[in-house]
This record gives sequence, C-alpha cells and structure tokens, in this order.
Amino acid sequence: MEKVDYFNLLAVLGALAWLPHLISLVSNLLTKPNLSIISHPELELGYTTFGPILNMQLAFSAENKEVLIKRIEIILKHDSNETHLLSWDWFEEQLLQMDTPDQGPMPFKKNQRAIAIKILKESLVEKKIGFQEKKFKERHYELFNATNENYNNIIQNNQDITALKGTKPYNDLHDFFKNSFIWKVGKYSVDMKVFIAKKDKPFEHNINFQLTNLDIKTIEANIKNCQDFIENSYIFRKLDFSPQWRWVNTYKM
Repeated sequence: MEKVDYFNLLAVLGALAWLPHLISLVSNLLTKPNLSIISHPELELGYTTFGPILNMQLAFSAENKEVLIKRIEIILKHDSNETHLLSWDWFEEQLLQMDTPDQGPMPFKKNQRAIAIKILKESLVEKKIGFQEKKFKERHYELFNATNENYNNIIQNNQDITALKGTKPYNDLHDFFKNSFIWKVGKYSVDMKVFIAKKDKPFEHNINFQLTNLDIKTIEANIKNCQDFIENSYIFRKLDFSPQWRWVNTYKM
C-alpha cells in the first residue's frame, strides 16, 4: 500500500483554504464600479463674494463595489454658448431632525469642505453640494491681497483710510464683482462629471434649467451687496453690517 505524504496533503489543504479568498480578491479586482447619480428637481443659484454659486441636492448609489468620489465638476453652458467651469467646494448632510414644542422640526446638519465622499456598496448617500467657480476665486484672491497690502500701508502711515478708495487694487476689486457676474436670461445645460478613485473616465449626469428676467434681477442685487461688503470691510468697519444675500430657486427642465 502506497504511503501517504501527509506534508504534501497538508500543503494542498492549506492552499485550498486560501482559494475562496483568492477568488474573491481576483473577482473584486476585475469588477468595475458603477455609480448612479440622482439630482433633486430643485436647484439653488446665487452670487456672493465667493462668486457665482450653484447648490444641488444629490444622491449617490454605488453598485458592484464601493466607490470613492474624489472630485466633482460642472460644465455650465448658456444657450449663447458661454461656458463656465464650476467645482465642488463644500457639502452638507442632515444628521437628524428633532421636534421642538416652540419651533417644530429642527434639522441638525453637518457642513464641511468637499474633499472626498466614500460610497459603500449597495448604499445610498445624499448630500447638498455647493459648486463655485475656481477661476473667480483665484482672481479674487489676487485682488484681495493687493488691496490688503495698500490698506496696511495706509494704516502704517497714519493716512485717512478713505485714501484706499483712490487706489487701483481697491477699485479693481470693487469692479470685479460687477464684471464677473455670469448669470443670464435663458436656458442652461449642466454637464456634471464625477471623478472616482482608480477610474480615469468620470461618471456623468446631465440636467437643464432656465432663468427668467426676474431671476436675474433678483441675483443681480447681490453685486451691490458684494461691493458694500468690501467697502464696509475696509472703510466703515461696522460690526453689525450683514448683507442680505438673495437666492433664486429654479427647477430642472
């Protein structure tokens, strides 16, 4: 009778024990992630010292495997073919809601800077996401720094602070808010690109909306709010100054 090699048998059994794990590992590597994107029918548009703003309520569902969202961009195109690129800047989620005797339902929300969102497999994540124009923020940062430099020089030389209004950086910053207003009457298309880890091609989601003449007049009022905010920050410095930002809510077409 042939003698059994127990050492080889144990080695084979050990290898077989690892087989399900290896199959699962290979299967996970070969499985492609899929991301479903659902947008709420209502959109919120505005214009502040942060520039043009588009806020959207979005839901994400990961299928096949978990997904790590690392960036979301929007290509905003007017029917005149004027195009702007907006990127996510912050997101907000509702943690819970409490009923109070005096004020009724009170939602508790968490707001944070947009860095990444992890979507577990077969789960649904809802976020309110704010999109802003990177180009606007970069130019605003340049003008703000130049104005600050002149402001500090005037203070150090004990000059009248109103002298700042005669400087080019201050006036460029003041005019910047008027010249950078992008919203127009007409139809807009939104091509959203959601970039995830380990995948070069983004997932896309497309919507359309329309702005009326009344919508534009409502948001345009914020141009003066921006200019008043700058003037108060440097000249008047009233602690109780609080701009009343005006927003427009529109719906997907």
